[in-house]
Order: sequence, then structure tokens, then C-alpha cells
Amino acid sequence: MIRFRLYYDKDKETEWLNEMAADGWALKSFFAGFYKFEPCEKGEYIYQIDLGDELYSVSDEYRELMGELGVEIVVLWGFWIILRKRAEDGPFELYTDVDSKIEHYRKIRRMFKVVTVIELLALFSEIYAGMTGNGVGWVFALLISLFVFTCADAALRTNKVIARLEEQKSGIEPEKKGGGTLPLIIIDIGLLTNCCMTAAEDFAPPMISYPVHIFAVIMMAVGIVLMVKEGK
Repeated sequence: MIRFRLYYDKDKETEWLNEMAADGWALKSFFAGFYKFEPCEKGEYIYQIDLGDELYSVSDEYRELMGELGVEIVVLWGFWIILRKRAEDGPFELYTDVDSKIEHYRKIRRMFKVVTVIELLALFSEIYAGMTGNGVGWVFALLISLFVFTCADAALRTNKVIARLEEQKSGIEPEKKGGGTLPLIIIDIGLLTNCCMTAAEDFAPPMISYPVHIFAVIMMAVGIVLMVKEGK
């Protein structure tokens, strides 16, 4: 059985994989959003997802450690590692204390931030290409805009997870800072402005479209800077 899903929240993905295993479907492989499952005993496996340090690879030490714990590496995709363990062998949790969980989510947040900044630079490049007459540049700008939004949103949601864990550790509710929504709102304004201007590119003269695109780029850049600062 093959299912298509796009996840940017590893906790929701883990929950879904465990629900599939509970229904008698074990993950066999994954590629670009396509999950391939094979039949198994209901509840036979428990799944967890980790974030590695290398693309599509793990160290020999990591493999040995997982093997000693009775854990199977099912999928390596980018930096993500999908693991499973037989339920009959006992509970399966990668990070058991609050400090290790906080560090794990900080690592995830750093990854999303780096990807967001890289894609934002690519977006600026495509906008420039579109402004110089390359129509394909606008198409790629729209696609990259969606990806930038998704990664920025994932980074902000990870901030909230870290805040909850830090509250759990200290027992003190963290000071509210607008819920981390301001950077995302600013990025949204920039993305929406850019998308609308791109759609109207054939009707708007350069003296209007160029300043609007520049405004959109500035808004997105400001949003990214604020997002990075909030995550420190």
C-alpha cells in the first residue's frame, strides 16, 4: 500500500506512522512524500523519528547503538531518520529527559532556519530573474514562496515546543512575546504581496511592479530576521 503525505512536523508524522502500525501496516520505504507500507501484525512496531547530522547517512557508531537497542533504521531521507522497534521488546523513546528533548528540538529549529534562509535567497534570485524578463523566474518564485512559508512556520511551531519544554523544566511559564506570530505575519505579507504582483505582472507597468516586488522582498527579509532573533 502506498500513501502520499507531506509532513513538516515530525511529531505528527511519528503519530501517524504508529497509527498505521496499530492498524497492521508497517513502513517499508519512503520517497518524496510517498510512503510504502507492507502488512504486519497489528501493533507490531513502534516508530520514532530522529534528526541526523549527515545527509542520507548515519555514522557507524549510530548504527551500532541502534542495533544494541534493538532498533531498526527503516528510512534515511535528508537529515531525517525513521526508526522502529518491535513493541514486544518494550517502550521506545529516543529522548527520555527534558534537557535532551530541548536540545533535540533546538537542532530541528536550526535546520528549519538554515533551510528558510537558503530558500529565501533563492527566492530573491528568482524574483530578480522575473524582473529582468525571465517569465520562468516568476513560476519558481511562487513555488519557493510556498516552501519558505512552510519552513518558517515549522521553525515557529518548533519554538513553541521548546517553550513548553522549558516551562516544564523550570516550572515557570515563559514570558509571552506575541506567540511568535509577528515574524510569520510579516513574511506572509511579503509572500502575498509578491504572489499578487506576480499574477498581475502582465498588466502592471515596471514603474509599479518593481517597487512592489522590492517591498515584498524587504518584508520577507525583515520577517526572517525577526524569526531568527526570536529563536535565540
